Amino acid sequence: MTHIMVGDGVLPWWLSGAGILASVVLVTIASRQVTRTGSRRAIPATGVMTALMVVVMSIEIVPIGYELHGTVLAGIILGPWFGAISSLLFNVVRAFLGDGAITNIGLNTVVTWLEMAVGSMVFSRLRPFAYRGRASLCGGIATAVSLSLSTLVFLAIIALSGVEPASAVHTGSFDVATGTFDPDIRSGGLVEVHLPGSGEHPEATVAGLTPFTWFAFATLFLGALGWAIEGLVTGVTVGFIARIRPALIGLAAGSDGRGRPTE
Repeated sequence: MTHIMVGDGVLPWWLSGAGILASVVLVTIASRQVTRTGSRRAIPATGVMTALMVVVMSIEIVPIGYELHGTVLAGIILGPWFGAISSLLFNVVRAFLGDGAITNIGLNTVVTWLEMAVGSMVFSRLRPFAYRGRASLCGGIATAVSLSLSTLVFLAIIALSGVEPASAVHTGSFDVATGTFDPDIRSGGLVEVHLPGSGEHPEATVAGLTPFTWFAFATLFLGALGWAIEGLVTGVTVGFIARIRPALIGLAAGSDGRGRPTE
């Protein structure tokens, strides 16, 4: 399972449109909140964390096809409202880099923000434990909770769309001379990837399970491995920040994350 993103041409127009509307409402509320707080010091951090997410999500753990997120760390540092603006900027950049979606920038923004907001909220609730030398553990827990919830939301979006993931992509070869597709990729011609039409229904049920069931199982199974890895990375990073600059993650200045004053 890669990072939770939906590509162009997969979802129905009404769902993509709803995502755009939701993201507009989200960013509008976020803009008002950050203007009200007047925390200009978070603006450079927003740019830095957005760039960090762009880089981190380009790193794939090949054996399980998982790409790190960096969203929870960004949420802990930025908070939910600057996180919403960072989420929008991130998805715009990724879309124009060819690893996102123009039509689904809205949905992708909302799902990415959800990871950041939930991670920020969970870490905030666990902050008393962070003061007791558990900052790394708190960061790991926040990551696991956030990514598992965003994955469930992603699966709900796919289920709502009515798209069968196993039949969403068909591979084969395109015969330039006849202008037809051949399902056998070895038949010659150009390699082709396309969404099936309304009359195409590839057989994709195994042992009585629907394609979506298999997709959900694979997403959750592979995702759990990715969450463990990302939870470890995020936890170690949060623990390091707690020791050298605790105020960056909301811990009291002058504390090393273990309840002890720094020099």
